[in-house]
Amino acid sequence: MKKILQKIFQHIVLTQSEAKELLLSIGKGEQDPMQIASFLTAFNMRSITVAELKGFREAMLELCTRVDLSNFDIIDIV
Repeated sequence: MKKILQKIFQHIVLTQSEAKELLLSIGKGEQDPMQIASFLTAFNMRSITVAELKGFREAMLELCTRVDLSNFDIIDIV
């Protein structure tokens, strides 16, 4: 996390793989809450890049809990 924080503080954008690995480690509870807060604060002071967004998306899809609804006759009302 220190390496990522240094990059963010220096206004260097994350690569897609860095963003993915970072969010995976946060999602798995491997990072210190204070460092997560520092990351979120500094990261939100600038615009997100497409590569970072793609990396975060990949991590979220990997971390999600899949629900099998094939036994139900469902409809989407939204």
